[in-house]
Amino acid sequence: MRHFTYAALTGWMWLLFSLTTTSLTAQDRDTLLIDFGSDLSASPWNNVTDPAAGSVGQLLNKLGNLTTYGLTVTDPFNNVNFAGTQEPAASTGIPPTASGDSFFGNVVAFGGQEQPTGAVELTGLRPEKEYTLTIFASRAATDNRQAAYVLVGATEETLYLDAADNTDRLVTATLRPTADSTITVTASPGPDNDNPSGFYYLGALTVSYDAEDAPPPPPPPPAGEDVADTVLVDFGGSSLTAAPWNNITDPEEGAIADLLNSSGFQSGYGIRIFDPFNGFNTAGTVNPDPGLGFPASATGDSFFGSVTEFSGKIEPTGGVELTGLLPEVTYTVELFASRTASDNRETQYVVEGATSATVYLDAASNTADTATVSLMADAAGTIRVTASTGPNNTNGAGFYYLGVLRLTYPNQAPAGGTSLTLLSPNGGEVWQVGKQPTIRWSSRNLAQVVLDYSTDAGRSWTLIDTVPGASGTYGWTVPDQPTDSALVRIQSGELRDTSDGFFTISSDTTSCRIVVLGSSTAEGTGASTPDSAWVNRYARSLEGDTRFEVVNLGRGGYTTYHILPTGTSIPANVNVTPDVTRNVTQALSLDPLAIIVNMPSNDAANNYPVADQLRNFATIVEAAEEAGVVVYVATTQPRNFTNTTQVDLQREVRDSILRIYGSRSIDFWTGVAAENGYIIDSLDSGDGVHLNDIGHRLLFERVVGMQLDTLSCGDVLNPVHDRILPLSGVTVYPNPSNGEDVQLEVVGMPGGQVNVQFIDVLGRVRYHHVETTTGGTYRLRIPHAALRRGTSAKEPLFCVVSVRSGSTISRRVVRVL
Repeated sequence: MRHFTYAALTGWMWLLFSLTTTSLTAQDRDTLLIDFGSDLSASPWNNVTDPAAGSVGQLLNKLGNLTTYGLTVTDPFNNVNFAGTQEPAASTGIPPTASGDSFFGNVVAFGGQEQPTGAVELTGLRPEKEYTLTIFASRAATDNRQAAYVLVGATEETLYLDAADNTDRLVTATLRPTADSTITVTASPGPDNDNPSGFYYLGALTVSYDAEDAPPPPPPPPAGEDVADTVLVDFGGSSLTAAPWNNITDPEEGAIADLLNSSGFQSGYGIRIFDPFNGFNTAGTVNPDPGLGFPASATGDSFFGSVTEFSGKIEPTGGVELTGLLPEVTYTVELFASRTASDNRETQYVVEGATSATVYLDAASNTADTATVSLMADAAGTIRVTASTGPNNTNGAGFYYLGVLRLTYPNQAPAGGTSLTLLSPNGGEVWQVGKQPTIRWSSRNLAQVVLDYSTDAGRSWTLIDTVPGASGTYGWTVPDQPTDSALVRIQSGELRDTSDGFFTISSDTTSCRIVVLGSSTAEGTGASTPDSAWVNRYARSLEGDTRFEVVNLGRGGYTTYHILPTGTSIPANVNVTPDVTRNVTQALSLDPLAIIVNMPSNDAANNYPVADQLRNFATIVEAAEEAGVVVYVATTQPRNFTNTTQVDLQREVRDSILRIYGSRSIDFWTGVAAENGYIIDSLDSGDGVHLNDIGHRLLFERVVGMQLDTLSCGDVLNPVHDRILPLSGVTVYPNPSNGEDVQLEVVGMPGGQVNVQFIDVLGRVRYHHVETTTGGTYRLRIPHAALRRGTSAKEPLFCVVSVRSGSTISRRVVRVL
């Protein structure tokens, strides 16, 4: 990196901190971004995941600041749809995580429910102001899925949007709220909806308003001896709270060496878990009292312990230690925890420094109460907080909690100097126009940073945005300025860093999806944060090339039966129906480059025989191969079964997958399993079923080793932006080829560019030919030697014939033995 580091901070730089962070395109407007569904969008998007009772007490604005506005589901929807577009138009400003799922309802019973209407309510709005609401929804479908959205504020507006195959349509209305500061959005089937169940959807909502409606910016850094500074710590792993919050996600060994203070500067203080907790609770309040100043992402989860065994553990106490404190300074420690409950969940906190104090807090359905202690650190500069079951706790397991720690103290200069380093893009990336890759950087003690880009090797620069330095990331919508000489620059005052090498801004619209089918491990269970889960690690590893996209259809509790092709006959003794939103049929509808199947142990847990499991795997793989899509099958994973028969099932299926799928199998057993078939202790998340962060990283490394990003990735295989029609009249002979030259004949082929590929079972191209024809009968002879089958001569090849005529692609895949 070309960067500069200064040894000392010369001031608080409040002038820089107070610079506007609003984009140049909307300096007079602010926006709330709301994603409905269980696939989480990155901050500053607000995620509403519960279709029946979801709420966010304080919504973030687009700058990542808490507002006084809230949102609540007031009329339940049925559930979450996962079949929305993964390719939203750049003009919508909506990421795939928000467009790909949505809440839905229906007028005919579905999943045991009828929800003819569903509604959300915005609260805390200002009656004298106007708010512009924009709605998006998407569902892969060929019928009409129109929804009617009735917006009720001081006036009433009705909007209509057909979600069927929607990638770019938005509907918008501007209105003032009611006198009680609310706007309600009620969704139902629209008059043109011809779906038999009347399915309707709500996927994303943006609310824009005059910038002065936003809360005031963060206060300037403290000045003077009597002004307090603050460090904020969020304990839990289900959701991370944006900087300047500090996140501790590991309940056993979590630590941060240098905590950020609330102004985004380094405090020089550290924190670590010195006494392990059991795990983390995700049932805290998402509607904290606004007076606390805590976001729902911090109050909604917490660490917990118990005096009786839970998930194989007993942790009667759990503790955190603050380090690097100044012994002569008085610190105030404020603690918060919440758990939805009707019994008493009182927690006792013993806070020890130069002196000690004991305080109590009942976490049961807590939204507003905290426990507070003021004291000095001990001579070593430490303060310890030990949590345990309080004397009034009536819970049978004695559950206790720690969710938030707020440390306040007289202000101090930031610890250390300033630094700024651009991490990506750093040269060699391929970023497509309209995609939204992440610019990443590391900084120290910088309130704000300015991002620019260049398309002419640095001769001229265009502003991207001005953002908080502590955030470390920025989702950039790539401009329509194709070049192979692009650079990004980041600067703050005299500090500056630029991409080490050029990256490419490409107008190519190719999309190469890798779809993951699986159960809870694929979904991310066991990892301390979503970022640590193997699928998300893998997706991030491909960020350098936006042509590659990872779509995760994993869902906890699923077996091989859940992901079978739609319409597959299920044995009478198996009470499972393939999930049409998460099975191989859905995966193939996304036109993937490859599919990864990760089914660790649920089949064995249900005592499904080896033969049944292998038959299911074969059915899934055959369905994909018929569509010309390669499948990689992960082996079973260890699980702490007390029944040795189930362990034997796991081992036999593991060996069979390795034997049957060979180079297309992924070994998720070796190095993960102990001799007895249990999870190695150091990789166990604590429940004997799921892997921890280290284990997820190991799985990620195994998948990276398959080198799926080296497979052929072109619009012949992934023409996602064009209409794909079946190509008839295709014959490949002799088949089996028996070592002879292969003849390809297409009768009645349309005129245009013909593209012929022979692809092996690993997805690698063995033969490639392109030419332009006028149509009619097309013939091509492929010499046997040109197919380069080598030692894999007995494995099938797939002949992919595609013809592009204008914006239409006709395609046929033929299996060749």
